[in-house]
Amino acid sequence: MKHGYIISFLAGTLLTFQPLLAQNASNTSFNWKFEEGNKLMEEKLFNQAADIWKELLATDQENANLNYKLGLSYFSSYNQKAKALPYLEKASLLRKSGSYGGFNQAGYDPFEPRERNAPVEVDYYLGRAYHLNQQFDLADQFYQKFIDEAGKHSLSPSATRGLQQTANARELQKHPVNFEVSNVGPVINGDHPDFSPVLSVDGNALFYTSRRIRPDSSNSNILDPIAGQPYENIYVSYKDRDGNWQTPELLNINPAGAGHLASVNVAADGQTLYIYRDDGGDGNIYESKLVGEVWSDPVLMGSDINTRSWETHGALSADGNTFYFVSNRDGGQGGRDIYRVVRLPNGQWSKAQNLGNVVNTPYDEDGVFIHPNGRTMYFGSAGHNSMGGFDIFKTELQDDGTWTVPTNLGYPLNTVDDDVFFITTADGRRGYFSSDQIGGYGEKDIYFVDLGVDAESEGLTVLKGYIIPAQGEALPPSTILYVTDKSTGEVKTYKPRQRDGVYVAILPPCREYNLDYRVNDKTVHTEDIFVECESAYQEINKEIYLSPVSLGGPASIVDLPKGSPPGKKEKGEPAVKPKPDGTVPGSGPGKEKPLTDAEIKEKAGTHVAPDASYADEYAKYYAYNVKDIDLNEDRWRQFIDVVAKLITEKGEARIVIEGSASKVPTKTYGSNENLSRQRMEDARKRLVEAIRARGLDADKLRLEAVNNLVQGPKYAGDYLNTDKYGKFQYVKLKVR
Repeated sequence: MKHGYIISFLAGTLLTFQPLLAQNASNTSFNWKFEEGNKLMEEKLFNQAADIWKELLATDQENANLNYKLGLSYFSSYNQKAKALPYLEKASLLRKSGSYGGFNQAGYDPFEPRERNAPVEVDYYLGRAYHLNQQFDLADQFYQKFIDEAGKHSLSPSATRGLQQTANARELQKHPVNFEVSNVGPVINGDHPDFSPVLSVDGNALFYTSRRIRPDSSNSNILDPIAGQPYENIYVSYKDRDGNWQTPELLNINPAGAGHLASVNVAADGQTLYIYRDDGGDGNIYESKLVGEVWSDPVLMGSDINTRSWETHGALSADGNTFYFVSNRDGGQGGRDIYRVVRLPNGQWSKAQNLGNVVNTPYDEDGVFIHPNGRTMYFGSAGHNSMGGFDIFKTELQDDGTWTVPTNLGYPLNTVDDDVFFITTADGRRGYFSSDQIGGYGEKDIYFVDLGVDAESEGLTVLKGYIIPAQGEALPPSTILYVTDKSTGEVKTYKPRQRDGVYVAILPPCREYNLDYRVNDKTVHTEDIFVECESAYQEINKEIYLSPVSLGGPASIVDLPKGSPPGKKEKGEPAVKPKPDGTVPGSGPGKEKPLTDAEIKEKAGTHVAPDASYADEYAKYYAYNVKDIDLNEDRWRQFIDVVAKLITEKGEARIVIEGSASKVPTKTYGSNENLSRQRMEDARKRLVEAIRARGLDADKLRLEAVNNLVQGPKYAGDYLNTDKYGKFQYVKLKVR
């Protein structure tokens, strides 16, 4: 009987003890997960932390602290910010006021698993969440609630600034600008932050910074401890001839392991890339040169640009003589400011000068960009009348060296979140920028904006085009374009991009230039051009054939931009890569290497522009929307006589065709560029017909270059003004 009592007692004790064991095990599991969630937040791994807080919240949904931690993790994440609002709302609603309303009299303890209350900061973050959700009245309510209750808190100035920004947002949204803003799309943007776009002047190469996992996954386990994401790397995407962005390529200069490398700016000729590198917490600006298809090791920019402070971004003027950059060095207006240096006669940079309090504010400025016209500057600022985070602003350099008061580019380009790193195309009508707005692919995305025809830049002429090698051959690395100002004798050199032969140059107007395209110091094409004096933006598009193509075949000038030009790598074809010794296969003897900058400079110093002589030149000027040639015109027949004679005596006639359209809009041809090309195509057909009518072989007509222009003053609704627009509506043919 005694034994039975003992057994009964032990059984009862075990039954009582089992729930206690389960409860202790549950508490241990909760405590362990709570601690892990805090650690993940400290490591900035907010997505992973959110998973833990969500799991714990499912067991205790009325826990203000868990709601707060989940809401804060979502709010701080790079791709789940929109999920934060309901959890912050509930945490604020459940919060018990007091000094801090914490677990004990000492106040809120973020590391105590038994803490069920939320801290006073919940109202600040709730205000921010309402702000980002464009619920401005509620945002103001909780910004003010936080200010009133928190007193002298480190976030109080941010809450006060939040109240100012919601007021700015209301005002800007009353007067939206007529911009079309769109996400660039999934080819460029991924599920990690993509930002800081840098566009080549020709608009065909987009460099940008990304925290994505590399294609080979080599950085998947190498995380930035501050952001909890992969380190920043630079990618580049090129447009195909149909205008579509291609799969981004990782630049060869990115570090193999830890370390940030970010895109900053690219020189007008596309041959020098300016980048940001994190040097153990000391951010600096570097430059890298394009050698063939490979970028050189980054070199630290000298003079007063880099200091022990944080230099984050920069932009080089198109003439290469002014560099604008961002730094948080002492002596500024506050936070990060914009500075500039100018190139001295000895080639070095001057001491840095702060742009002053018209541009810079007590808040941060960043993402500076100077347009190729050298006057228009865009930058991001958390100051001025920002509507939330960074907004994008515009200012103009005046003749007296001062800057105009910056203007906010407006809503919907600017949003209530960070909008920064704005750049434009050379014509000023289109732009790219980074934005944190909700609905993207991965926190920061790159967006595109159509600024409209009224935003077109003035006083800028861009020469751009392709140098196209013979079919199946690579572009010789010694290919150089010499541009000689015939009034001053000044010579500038431009190297085409090795991968596709693209080149670009900025030409001051009202001047005549000689263009001399050379391979191995031998001229392969030369001609003189005059850049008109009209102030509107102009583009001169030129395609030069190192091996002239037949005009008598089925090819059409209108079709030239479609697909790949002769000699360009087709999809699936292996890229032509330099050998370790610098040799490029298929480029001649096999021992030719890309010229260095010093070698090119030396050649330019001794270069003399050749006489760009042609046997004859025919020009036909048109009325509005007209493109045909009168075959019975005496001048046309004289030109055909010269062409026929060259074919008979020399066995071929080399032809340059130039088509031009004014800026008077055309609905008939879709665009002025298309009208210009249609004029070239019509001239090609008429030339082929005329030569065949003479009984000659039209295949002996060899196309050496095509020039496609849209030029002249902006359209002012007076298309019948032939004196104003007529001289820009023509086709010209040259023969030699």
